[in-house]
Amino acid sequence: MLALDGWSSPNHKSIWNFTILTPCRKEYVIQLADLSDDSHTGVYIAEKIENICNRIGVSKISAIVSDNGSNVRKAREIVESKHPNIRNIRCISHCINLMSCDVVRHQFADKLLKKVNTLAIFFRNNARAGKDLSSIINFIKIELILLKLKFKLIYIFFFIN
Repeated sequence: MLALDGWSSPNHKSIWNFTILTPCRKEYVIQLADLSDDSHTGVYIAEKIENICNRIGVSKISAIVSDNGSNVRKAREIVESKHPNIRNIRCISHCINLMSCDVVRHQFADKLLKKVNTLAIFFRNNARAGKDLSSIINFIKIELILLKLKFKLIYIFFFIN
C-alpha cells in the first residue's frame, strides 16, 4: 500500500511524503520531496505516484491511501483507472481529524477546551500540584474515566444534538 500526504513547512515549502505500508505493518519512507516549484494538480500528483509505483513495481501496490483533497482524489482516480488492481482509499485519520475540527468549532467544545487547557497549564507549571495529580491518576486510574467521558461527549455531539 502506498500512503501519501503533503503539508507546508514553517518556511512555506510544500513537502510531500510517500510511504509504503507492508502487509506485516512495516512502514518505509520511499520519498520525501519538496514539490514547492510545481502546481499540485491531480495529473502532477498522479505522475509522482506513477513514478513510485513503477520504481517499486505496480504489482506490489494494492492501494493508494491519502486525504481527500480534490487534487489528490483526482490523482488516485487517474492511477486507479490505469491500474485497476490498485484501490483508491481515503485515509480514516484525515476523516477523524476533519470531524474533530468540526466538533471543536461548537461553542460548548471551545469553552470546555479552554477550561481543560487552563487546568493543564496549571498542573504543568506547578510541580507539586502536577506530582499530586499524577499520584491521584495512578491511584484511581482516572484515565479510564476520562476515556469514557470523551466517548460520551462524542456520542452527544454526533447523535443527540
